[in-house]
Amino acid sequence: MRTKKAVLFLIIIGVVVYFNSLFNGFVWDDEEQVLNNVLVHSITNLPAFFSGSTFNTGGSGGMGGLYYKPLMPVSFSLLYSIFGPNPFFFHLFQVSLHIANAILVFLLFRHFFKGLAFFPALIFLIHPINVEAVVYSAALQDTLFLLFGMLALLFTVNQNLGNLKNACILAFLLTLSLLSKETGVVFIILTILYAAIFKKREVIASVIAVLTTASIYSLLRFGLAGIFFNKHGLSPITILSFPERLQSIPKVIYFYLKTTVFPYDLAISQHWVVKTTTFNDFYLPLILITLVGLIFLFVFFFLRHKHSWNSAPYLFFLAWFILGIGIHAQIVPLDMTVADRWFYAPIVGLLGMAGIVLNELRVKSAEFRIVGLILITLLITGLSARTMVRNTNWKDGLTLYGHDIQITRDNFDLENNFGVELYRAGRFDEAEAHFQKSTVLAPQWWTNWNNLGAIVERKGDYQKAKGYYQKAVDNGSYYLAYENLANIHLFRDNNPQKAKEFTEDSLQKLPLNPKLWLILALSEYQLGNTQKALEASRQAYSLSQTEQTFYVYSHLSQDLPLEIK
Repeated sequence: MRTKKAVLFLIIIGVVVYFNSLFNGFVWDDEEQVLNNVLVHSITNLPAFFSGSTFNTGGSGGMGGLYYKPLMPVSFSLLYSIFGPNPFFFHLFQVSLHIANAILVFLLFRHFFKGLAFFPALIFLIHPINVEAVVYSAALQDTLFLLFGMLALLFTVNQNLGNLKNACILAFLLTLSLLSKETGVVFIILTILYAAIFKKREVIASVIAVLTTASIYSLLRFGLAGIFFNKHGLSPITILSFPERLQSIPKVIYFYLKTTVFPYDLAISQHWVVKTTTFNDFYLPLILITLVGLIFLFVFFFLRHKHSWNSAPYLFFLAWFILGIGIHAQIVPLDMTVADRWFYAPIVGLLGMAGIVLNELRVKSAEFRIVGLILITLLITGLSARTMVRNTNWKDGLTLYGHDIQITRDNFDLENNFGVELYRAGRFDEAEAHFQKSTVLAPQWWTNWNNLGAIVERKGDYQKAKGYYQKAVDNGSYYLAYENLANIHLFRDNNPQKAKEFTEDSLQKLPLNPKLWLILALSEYQLGNTQKALEASRQAYSLSQTEQTFYVYSHLSQDLPLEIK
């Protein structure tokens, strides 16, 4: 198939398969990274994206989190500045990136095996395991890092790195991949590996480009942002020691292989761990992944012996697959045990191996070609249908969590998030049950305690609510818990003095929190300190121009009475 026709087909099929995802809403981390993250609402905050992480911190200044991926908030900010909080355009942007990635995958495959490059690229485009990376806005990092990594690799393939200008361009592309997600390190290794195997004279140039990338990234991450490598400390897998995590590695690898072949039980946020070496959880996965490894080796030696083929491309994609899956195998603990979006890069290596093998085993018999075409058509149709169904699961939080909680049970953050959506839907008793279960599964977390506090506050048990909010503050200095405690002091306890003292103390930790400034203004107003109330309301309005902050600030500035509810 000619390149232009193949690219056109990939675009058309990509639009058809992911069209129904464009009308989904924001879910999960989208709220704390986009909707509630005031900094990304204006591109003028660009420096803050490189001096912090990605999550809204509720007014502590900058953005928080364990990871360093500044190009994601940059992208969010550009989209928000142009289109506002409209999820359609965020989804459209991400689907477009995924289609572009599929085209880049096709171009790379065509370099190694021209005959069958389109079909493995098409499987990458429509495979259900990639849905999470494509329709989940907070997973934009995955489509971004692969985009820049693939561009870097294709640049290495097609250009002479001995040229200083080209070496600088390569370093720039690799840096963009790393600044999108830490997993971009895979392309740093692959770039050197490709040069070492296929362009030996350019190895030194590729190493220099990589060292330049590492220097720039280190300067930004460690020097400017001060973000080092820390454990998540919440999910069960991160609490385990390395020897304990080893028991889970066979099942982790088996999960990705199984889900690639049978993408049926797809679910976000999986926190299972293998605590005992039972047959089903340890030995069976170990046996199966060992068999897969032996099959990879058998295919390699069989084709090398029978066809006298060039084995270097096969080994390159095998290394790609091993690197990609190895970085997510929990050798270094991650914040979940497995995630569909983490296979977004490794699947390219797997498909590359498959494409090379199929290209070598092609038969000229018309009958076999017809049968093969039928099988491929059925495979593409089945995968596309499964992807479109999975897209509908991501319609909104209530739909997603209600579906996924049936697949991945005893999950602390899924229980909490489902509770949030039930609460928003007015199903308060059901929500409380899920919040309680979340606090049992993860007593060290903070969000679940805050949400449980909101439920009991609604019931009128303010003392118990304050205890839960305080637990959230103690566990993680959660900004919503500070806001809720301040609200209780002012509106439930009718104690403006206590509210004032508490908010003043809280603002030492969250100096840019508009709600705390607003509560301080109302507290000062009730205490008769009108000038201090005006100053606090001005600060609240400057941080967040809402109806509430405008009402309070405008009335105080005009010396008009406030109606406090």
